[in-house]
This record gives sequence, structure tokens and C-alpha cells, in this order.
Amino acid sequence: MEKDRKIIVGFKTIILGLCLYVIELMYLPVFGALQKAQVSGDGFYSDFWKYTEKQPYPIIFILTGTIVVLGIAFVVLGYREKRK
Repeated sequence: MEKDRKIIVGFKTIILGLCLYVIELMYLPVFGALQKAQVSGDGFYSDFWKYTEKQPYPIIFILTGTIVVLGIAFVVLGYREKRK
């Protein structure tokens, strides 16, 4: 039962991480508008992908990636224990 629980928790964690990643990407235009307001219209990127290099996005992406990796680790551990 513990093995199945690890697998389920792992899949839920992966799904959570992917949902967070989608939300973060959807928030890029809002972040761009906030950035434009802070610099009085100067330095505004029309390509929102460039904001992924600006803080706090690299840290947010690293944390989200860590969540996904933890989920994958739970799934792998659960399946390894199940094979024994």
C-alpha cells in the first residue's frame, strides 16, 4: 500500500508542478505590464518570453522544476519498491 501511495503522490506532485508552470507562463504578460509601469514605459519587451530571464522568474522556474523532479522521484521510488 505504501508503494502505491508514493506513486499517487508522485503523479499528483508532477501534475501540480506542470499546472504551476502553465500559470507562470500565463502570468508573463501581466509581469510585462508591471515592468513597463515601473520604468515609465521604457525597457518594455514586446516579446514576453524575454521576461523569463528577469527576476523573479528564474527562481520561480527552478522551484517549479524542483517540484516536478520530486514528483518524478516519488514515482520512480514507488515503482522500484513495487518490483521487489
